[in-house]
Amino acid sequence: MNKSLQILDITTSTVDTDLYNITAVNSRRDPYWVEFIEQHAKEAGVEIKILPLHEIDLTKKWIINVDINAWNWYDHKGSVIEKFDALIQQELKIGHAHLMLNHQCESSTNSFLEIIYKRIKDIPLHKIIYMAAAADIQDIHNNFVYKNKISSDKKITVLYVHHVYKRFSTINLSFFDYPRTRKIKKYLSLNRIARDHRVALVCLLAEKNLIDSGFVSLGLMPHEIDKAYRAIKDPAQREGFKKIKNNLPLQVDNVDLSINQFQTNSLPIVFYQQSYFSLVSSTFAFQDDEISVGFTEKEIKPILARHPFIIFNRPGVLKHLQNMGFLTFERWVDESYDLENNDDRRLKKIVDEVERLCNLSFEEWDLMLDEMAPVLAHNYNRLVNYTTEHCYFNSDLKKLLYYVS
Repeated sequence: MNKSLQILDITTSTVDTDLYNITAVNSRRDPYWVEFIEQHAKEAGVEIKILPLHEIDLTKKWIINVDINAWNWYDHKGSVIEKFDALIQQELKIGHAHLMLNHQCESSTNSFLEIIYKRIKDIPLHKIIYMAAAADIQDIHNNFVYKNKISSDKKITVLYVHHVYKRFSTINLSFFDYPRTRKIKKYLSLNRIARDHRVALVCLLAEKNLIDSGFVSLGLMPHEIDKAYRAIKDPAQREGFKKIKNNLPLQVDNVDLSINQFQTNSLPIVFYQQSYFSLVSSTFAFQDDEISVGFTEKEIKPILARHPFIIFNRPGVLKHLQNMGFLTFERWVDESYDLENNDDRRLKKIVDEVERLCNLSFEEWDLMLDEMAPVLAHNYNRLVNYTTEHCYFNSDLKKLLYYVS
């Protein structure tokens, strides 16, 4: 092979750990996305090299991949590259280096595109690659560029990835092989970090007296209660809040609801075992917080647990899942909520459908689960067999070949 894609081994360099996370690499110290591109790069005659700085051929293109701690960027006032090695700073300004801002497991496009264009002043913007898990990042960026009258030579490059679908590939899948047992609740809804859309969701569930029909958590801590209540304007949500106020935080499993939970150690399989369907509250759902459809581990947990699902995300989440080869439950569930752009109406549609599903008898649900079995099996098999080929061709990873020298 005479062509190569050079990637800096970021663990060998100086990095601002407030802005960047250098631990998001696999056991070979590759960025996660490398495993999804290397097979196809090899077929194209390209070798991917993870190199310390002193081994980088500075006469050719190379990439500095850094996962971003996005929440720290908003208040950061200085240069976002000032703590990099001096040679890296020089190469980003006038050399062949490109900075990849990696948001591959989340999407915060609503505000982070603005942050990138606002904060990065000391290197050419065409040297910035923004990798995000926002399924519609290309359209969002195009609209942002048009709205802000950004010329083509001042544009960053955006890439869509959804590698979260392979982040569970190293776990023991027998964890999810549980016997079908008697159900005691209709649904499971884990709402841990108390975001506005999750508070709104749980309040409407409470207003309709649906909390006891499910395993429902909400990590609204005592010191947050009064502020959260004052922020609620919808009368139905306020009524629901009053019903749960004295029981907050709502606890289902034995985890610390005040901190972010990830991976299967926060997946209480017994509650999937004892309920019929999942009501998933994604990282974002309201337009004021985020405009893109983003995927995280939250959407894949019910698939691994062979659970039918309703997903409270941005509109279009089910469509994107279908485009990736997954099946949804339109035969049994009113999925018209996925077409509703108005946040309040989408939330109401979801809660109304949860109410309808909760009103079905256990016997009706048992029969419905039997009917759903082929769909549940298909989704599980699609996920656990989601290959590097799927990750490569269903994303924008092929665009990284531009950086081959």
